[in-house]
Amino acid sequence: MEFGNYIKEQRNNLGFTQAEIAEKLHVTRQTISNWEKGKSYPDLDTLVKISDIYKVSIDSLLKGDKNLKKYLDQGKAYNAFCIFRGLFFIMYGLFFLLTNYLVDYNSPTVNFCTFSFVIIFGVAILYGEHVKPFFLGMSKQAYKQKGTNFNQKFSLTGKMVLGILFTIIAIMVIIRNDHLNNYLGTLLFIMIGLMAIFQKYMVK
Repeated sequence: MEFGNYIKEQRNNLGFTQAEIAEKLHVTRQTISNWEKGKSYPDLDTLVKISDIYKVSIDSLLKGDKNLKKYLDQGKAYNAFCIFRGLFFIMYGLFFLLTNYLVDYNSPTVNFCTFSFVIIFGVAILYGEHVKPFFLGMSKQAYKQKGTNFNQKFSLTGKMVLGILFTIIAIMVIIRNDHLNNYLGTLLFIMIGLMAIFQKYMVK
């Protein structure tokens, strides 16, 4: 039996409403509805909670739905990809700081290396978006239609981090102090990197 039909049947057998299950799992009722209709799937952590609430084994939830197994494999690959991308941002932030304080920033050689690194950084980010469907195990056409997530919104943590990022950018634009902006620029890239690494906590 497909995952959506199975959890719907189990929910009805236990006498729970979608709203009650949503409250237990800390998700929206619409999310539960999407799972039962086969429009989306939960991640592995949520699947464990579903197993406990519905009093069924994880094997029972996975059995009979190849798409769910594929979705979980895509999630693992995408998490690894996000960690790699996050580390890349953090490395760039540290490089940005080092080039300002450990070397002569006005040196033509340093300027050339910095400019080259910026170009490589930009190309890497664009290329990362280009190959993201591969890490998700999806065709590019399917990726464009569905995206990486299903109706996901920023969590409270994600909103707080975004607020901090926008605050840092606003300070950099308003104050325009080279010495301060060097530190803020580094902090900005490091936070973006951490957002990528812990992306599952940034959305709900």
